[in-house]
Amino acid sequence: MTIEIYWKDLTAEKQQELLNLLGDNGNYDVFPIVVLEFEKE
Repeated sequence: MTIEIYWKDLTAEKQQELLNLLGDNGNYDVFPIVVLEFEKE
């Protein structure tokens, strides 16, 4: 099972924090910022 987190899923404050850290928009709105993978038990 996977969960993808996109730019739109973040609060405005976290979006700004990431922009400050990573620089200008690197297509964060198109590609997932992180993909969490879980194993089913």
